[in-house]
Parts: sequence; C-alpha cells; structure tokens
Amino acid sequence: MDKQVNIDLNKRYVGKIFQLNTDGGFGFITCHDIPFTRIYFHWSQLIQNTAHFLELKKGDEVEFNAIEVPDKGIRAIKIDVFEPKVENK
Repeated sequence: MDKQVNIDLNKRYVGKIFQLNTDGGFGFITCHDIPFTRIYFHWSQLIQNTAHFLELKKGDEVEFNAIEVPDKGIRAIKIDVFEPKVENK
C-alpha cells in the first residue's frame, strides 16, 4: 500500500543526506516534511555554488525543491548544501 505524499513544487524542503553512491553520482535524502520516503537525487542537481558531489557526506543538511516522477517516485532538484556549523570551544 503506497502512502500518498503531497509535493509543493514551490516549496524549499530541508533534509539530510541519507545515502551516497559516489560511483553512480547519486544519493538519497530524508526529509521530515516528506515522511516515509527516500528522496533520490543526482549530482547534476547540486546548485553550482554549493559543495561538490564528492565532498558530500552522510548526514549533511541540504535544501531542495521536490518533484514527483511517474513510476519512479520523488526526486530532489535545485539542491543547496548548508555550510557545516562550526562549534566554538
């Protein structure tokens, strides 16, 4: 039974990188606003002034738009990687 997910094409979602495949150039994002879904992304959807694909790590926070591709699921586009937070000691 598939859960119906409503995607707002104009909304910027926030999520975390869940899995990366550096050989294939893709990965998956999890997002609280889009529950129960691993959101696919391709390196070509990273915004140019953000981190390079090979610099990404599991757990990195990202902001993105989402689209639904028939028979394939939800895809992240226009992905921006947040700068890592630096803690003062």
